[in-house]
Amino acid sequence: MNYETEKWIELLERIEKGTASDEDLRKYSTWCDSFQQNRNEDVPISLSGKQKADLFLGISKRIQGKRNQIFFSWKSASAIAGVLICLCTAIYWAYIQRDPKNINRTESQLTGQSASVVSGTRLVLDNGDQIELGKEKNGFIGKSGIGTISKNGDSSLLYNAGANKPVSALTYNKLITSRGHQYQVTLADGSKVWLNASSTLRFPVSFAGQKERRVFLEGEAYFEVAKNASVPFFVVTDNQEIKVLGTHFNVKSDKGSNGSATTLLEGAVRVNNLINLTPGEQLKVTKSGMHKSKVDVTEAIAWKNGYFLFDGIPFSDVMAELERWYDFDVEFKGSVPLDRIDAIISRKKSLAQVLELLEMTGSVKFSRSGNKVLVEETK
Repeated sequence: MNYETEKWIELLERIEKGTASDEDLRKYSTWCDSFQQNRNEDVPISLSGKQKADLFLGISKRIQGKRNQIFFSWKSASAIAGVLICLCTAIYWAYIQRDPKNINRTESQLTGQSASVVSGTRLVLDNGDQIELGKEKNGFIGKSGIGTISKNGDSSLLYNAGANKPVSALTYNKLITSRGHQYQVTLADGSKVWLNASSTLRFPVSFAGQKERRVFLEGEAYFEVAKNASVPFFVVTDNQEIKVLGTHFNVKSDKGSNGSATTLLEGAVRVNNLINLTPGEQLKVTKSGMHKSKVDVTEAIAWKNGYFLFDGIPFSDVMAELERWYDFDVEFKGSVPLDRIDAIISRKKSLAQVLELLEMTGSVKFSRSGNKVLVEETK
């Protein structure tokens, strides 16, 4: 192979190993843009070894212009093409996510505001009254003790503590999202919480005069906690109690699941008064115990930025994620496929589009019956 092709392969290897420089990523991003400029759909999720080799042949042809001058092993072709399939639609997104300062801007820059986040969310007040937030106009929507609750134009709630006078007894509100809906709330202390679909956050309307700030979560949420060293912040789930002073982290604790996971992006947290996390670490808590590991944090917060990001995820887990977002029930006809999926897909796509992409793996086919999706293994 020629010098130019060798350089591209070396660049791909650096990306795969996680040692790529910013310039490598910029160069690869520009190349991916040109490769996909005439495509309207995502890159296929999974291909056969022959398809991967053919894809790499085509890519190499673009690089050096002459296909018959390329020499490489079948194994190398499949491996490198596999990297391209996983990264080509995602690399620029992953690049701007590397700096935590970029996390907030990606939501509007890359996906825009999904229509699904403006309805399907209920606010339950301390007296039991329920407010369907999708039906409320922007601006003042209610009182919270001596403070107020406002709905912002970006489909989020803002709690104002008012005079911030100490309270003798805490008053709680509850934010509940249904399938296919997300919402963001700014608590009275300035902490921001993004609540994923099918999740519930219970929180005090004011923290004034308290020695701690404690909220309760079912489901998944991303937190940006306002710093206050004298009043620690706690997130409580079924099997975790996470203590923070001021940090950015994601918590996933779905009811009925096998466990929960806390992923730290910035700052420091302590889980169950036992395990400390540093940025880039994730703690999984299951019935068998606790396990801490280094992870790619972009996967944990992909939902917040409008994407499904599956990195070797079991097919059954992929379907569970789709269930929660598209509001359907899955039923497997026969055995559950053992495939693992590598893909990044916009949540703006319709369910039909996503299922079509999954069928491109060649291992499953789908059929619809009312609100049910039937999955049949084909291999």
